[in-house]
Amino acid sequence: MGATIQDFEPRSKPLDEETREQLVSKCQENGWLKVDGYDWQDDPFLEEYPYEFMRIDDIDALREHFGRGNWAIRQGVVFDDLAFINQVNGGDEWWTLKRDGEGWMAFESTSFAYVIEAKGRAAFETLVRSMQLATPAQCKALDYYDKDASAKWAAERNPRTPELERPLAQRASDAREAASARNGRSQVPRREAQAID
Repeated sequence: MGATIQDFEPRSKPLDEETREQLVSKCQENGWLKVDGYDWQDDPFLEEYPYEFMRIDDIDALREHFGRGNWAIRQGVVFDDLAFINQVNGGDEWWTLKRDGEGWMAFESTSFAYVIEAKGRAAFETLVRSMQLATPAQCKALDYYDKDASAKWAAERNPRTPELERPLAQRASDAREAASARNGRSQVPRREAQAID
């Protein structure tokens, strides 16, 4: 058996069979990806490429994946609630889908290698995070882009704890007081002692 898509993506994981079947079924709605699609109508002896999918959970690994380029048609990657399936053999045209309930909704065709090369890492991350944060309805209306998506994503996934919201000087003073109390020293807080002097 030949190499698979996972052989080239060490940080990828196999896709579960249910999701794979959903995506193969969804591909039958796309003239470029379906069995006997457009490419095969012009050349009926053209080899049918298999549907190969993987899961990537890290945005840096996803960026590296798209940056490699030259992917075969029908190769795809699932990232969180998004799926990207290459619809141009050897190209960079990714049919973009978002999970909508139990199924998948197609909403875009994206050239990720172009975004990465021409606009950079931050633009790629903002684009993907925008798609993740958007609702299926926003994606369908192509109203999903948010220039602050990366910051919003980080804030949602890594909320600041109330402890970190207090000023640094206050946290340091409270830590000194707590240490003094643990060590049996004077219960008079240092900042109050300084005020008394």
